[in-house]
Amino acid sequence: ASDGATAGSSPTPSLIDSPSPSTTPSPTPGSTRSHAAKPEPTDSVVGSVVTTVANEGLRVRSEPRVSDDSHKLEPLLPLGSQLYVLQGPVSASGYSWYEVVPLTSRNLPSGWVASADRDGEPWIAPGEFDCPPVPTDFRSLAALPSGVGLACFPRVPIHIVARLIWCNCNMDGSWYTPHWFFLASGSPNLLLDDDVTTVPPDVADWFVLNLDPTSEHPDVLPVDQMVELTGVFDHPAASSCTRTEMDGEPVSSQGCRLEFAVTRLVVHGP
Repeated sequence: ASDGATAGSSPTPSLIDSPSPSTTPSPTPGSTRSHAAKPEPTDSVVGSVVTTVANEGLRVRSEPRVSDDSHKLEPLLPLGSQLYVLQGPVSASGYSWYEVVPLTSRNLPSGWVASADRDGEPWIAPGEFDCPPVPTDFRSLAALPSGVGLACFPRVPIHIVARLIWCNCNMDGSWYTPHWFFLASGSPNLLLDDDVTTVPPDVADWFVLNLDPTSEHPDVLPVDQMVELTGVFDHPAASSCTRTEMDGEPVSSQGCRLEFAVTRLVVHGP
């Protein structure tokens, strides 16, 4: 479906082009989260799990509105997609919008979805999610879909061993404050699995070192060595996170909460 409007009328976004709601509090490690059946467009659903109930797929947008600066993200969220609600609601374009992040796939977009159509027919409903075990190695940590760390292990210390390398590469895009959250720009240090020694060709496979400058770590990072790390999702500094687009002004962002923030780094082994 697509946005449609007759001459002289305001645009009427289709089901897949609207914003979305959220559900209930975050799960504890290894827990299952379940919720009652009817979604409510209030901020009480922030920090909980929802499931998409739109048969034709649900559109994710970059901004909580139907407008030229609110880009349609691909692909559509399939029926039954489990999402974690970051913030909302925002009322715009005739809908209540919620910012969500996927819990079951690394290939689905994060952004803003509408909770229901203009007649109140829901496009998301309270859901449940079975949290995986707390990661104990780099491979299981890197494999987590983007919302799982925040939804399941907020501020839970996670201990892993990984290879540290330096990436002589830059990406255009937004930047974040605190500046040690890499996320989108700069020449970062990357964490890799034990048997990987070169930068992965696909940016989606990069695992950036977000190193808390107040943490325990060497003054000179041990690049090209194996390191022992402790880190958390939803680091306390993420609560003041802002994102700045090129030539734009800083805006509040939930993005840093999704990042694995390293609070301790030491050389692995004797």
